[in-house]
Amino acid sequence: MKHALFVSIFVVFLFGCNSNQDQSGAKSDSAVAKEQLSYPFTPKYSINWRPGDEKNALLVLDCLKKYVDGDIKGCVSYFADTAAFIADKFYYRGSRDSLEGVIGSMRNASASVSKNFDSWMTLYYPDKDDTWVTLWYTEKMTDHQGKVDSIYYTDDVLVKNGKIVEYDEKQRLFPK
Repeated sequence: MKHALFVSIFVVFLFGCNSNQDQSGAKSDSAVAKEQLSYPFTPKYSINWRPGDEKNALLVLDCLKKYVDGDIKGCVSYFADTAAFIADKFYYRGSRDSLEGVIGSMRNASASVSKNFDSWMTLYYPDKDDTWVTLWYTEKMTDHQGKVDSIYYTDDVLVKNGKIVEYDEKQRLFPK
């Protein structure tokens, strides 16, 4: 009797959890017909993009891992010979050698750094032949006196020929 009850419950469960339901009414973005849109603003850059090669995201993440680990020379090895670094009230464009000093002084202000990533995305812009990696993450820093602080970042990183040529960092400070 118990065996028959168990088999009956199992059969009901099996058929009740059938995941082959008809979803003909559901549409994805790719299934929706593309209509011509008239935007109220003109973008400065391009809105013509497609998914990019994720090897570029790996390159940027490896660079940031070197930064977190305090390996500044390793970090800047991912940058092109001439690169730009843009941050809040800061702009640098110059040689990788000089960038090493800039990044080194930023990292040396903290005893430790960690990064907790929400996500990242790699986009390729065919009309510009540009690949951008966008990152969303929280960075936690501990200074040399033990004070801990966190900042939320959204970074846009332009990668060309396997090197970072522009690192554009935007930040949002957390409330006290």
